Amino acid sequence: MFEKCRLICLGNDAGKQAWLAGGGEPALIFSANQLRGRLAIGEALPEQLVFDGSLKDCIHIFSEQSIEEGSEKINAYLEQGAAEWTENGWEQFTCRTAVLGCCSGFYLSIVNKKDL
Repeated sequence: MFEKCRLICLGNDAGKQAWLAGGGEPALIFSANQLRGRLAIGEALPEQLVFDGSLKDCIHIFSEQSIEEGSEKINAYLEQGAAEWTENGWEQFTCRTAVLGCCSGFYLSIVNKKDL
């Protein structure tokens, strides 16, 4: 099911259980702190990133360093395919983030979401 997806966001405990029930490895799940740490020291991320949280939370972590650099790194995952656990089950899609600005500063936002 997740062969096409480079980014998998588990969303909550139900998503985590669904991923594990589908054969996912518990050791491959990144917490917010693990992802934040890897990005901070510039350590390589795995080919397929499994994040223990929502897509929104994941994107926020990528934007904590540099908005432009974070956008480039997260887009490498989003463009190849992402899956997110929602209240309706798994959603699979491709999309990109864009750097947007407002009176409070710059942030990343999803644009062009398309179902896989």
